[in-house]
Amino acid sequence: MITQKFDRNSSVEYVQMDFDVPVKQLLTEYELIKDRLVIHRPEDGHKDWCAVTLYGFDSNKTNSHWEYDRRKQKPGITDVGERCPRTIEWVKSLPYARIDDIRFLVIRPNGFIAKHIDVPERNWLEPLNICLSYPAGNKFVLNNKQVDYVPGMPLVLNIHYEHYVENNSDQDRVHLLVHGKKKKEFWDNVETFRQP
Repeated sequence: MITQKFDRNSSVEYVQMDFDVPVKQLLTEYELIKDRLVIHRPEDGHKDWCAVTLYGFDSNKTNSHWEYDRRKQKPGITDVGERCPRTIEWVKSLPYARIDDIRFLVIRPNGFIAKHIDVPERNWLEPLNICLSYPAGNKFVLNNKQVDYVPGMPLVLNIHYEHYVENNSDQDRVHLLVHGKKKKEFWDNVETFRQP
């Protein structure tokens, strides 16, 4: 039993959540909409990193929710999200007070996410990053240490630490990413964590 308390400002590298992820169901819906993927953040030096938004401002607006003008529009289920009802339903069953965005993030074969720090100025234990497929040859490095992802593993990552990903395989690497305001009881579901 984990007795340590966590919140968005915790300094741990990640926490692994004890959520039952319906991997097969999520991948089935992903297969229906994968033709809608767009290149994600090409300006940042990544290679073959793609995304599609299920819940947010538009299916092709794949940056984080805070990068868009929320005064003009509120996030909601996109046209692609409407084709993924079970994925949306499952995410909404998690202990969130508010969902800000839900996205499939995909790295194509031999693609990568370049080294970067999302929030350099402070700890930020924020996105729920759920592994749906992780072919042999993939590598996720956070704070100079490899993260041993397996399908079905849900991690909340501290994006204050430098991280990068390589897909050295001949298959897509598929993750589901969720941003939102977590209820206090969200943190009661921590299974394990990694210190810096």
